[in-house]
Amino acid sequence: MRRRDDRDNRTYFRSERVFATNAQWYFSTREGNCGPFRTAELARAALARFTNEKVELASFQKSREREVKKPKVSLAERLKIADVARHTPDTPELLI
Repeated sequence: MRRRDDRDNRTYFRSERVFATNAQWYFSTREGNCGPFRTAELARAALARFTNEKVELASFQKSREREVKKPKVSLAERLKIADVARHTPDTPELLI
């Protein structure tokens, strides 16, 4: 299989993600192998759940990037606000 941007003639192979080793079932991901599972069906179900969680996480992260970020109040500004609040008299001033 050749991709459009490839310049060299390499052959890329696909492999099954669910496999058995020592009568236990695993699935492989970019992060590594996950398992063991008792049956191939359980491994496939876990792989589907893993894939869905990764897709949802990516979607969530993209939505967070699109949100408008509020400017953070610096520590100096917070201390100034606290200082003003501390020195404000409790009784209202009398206007004469």
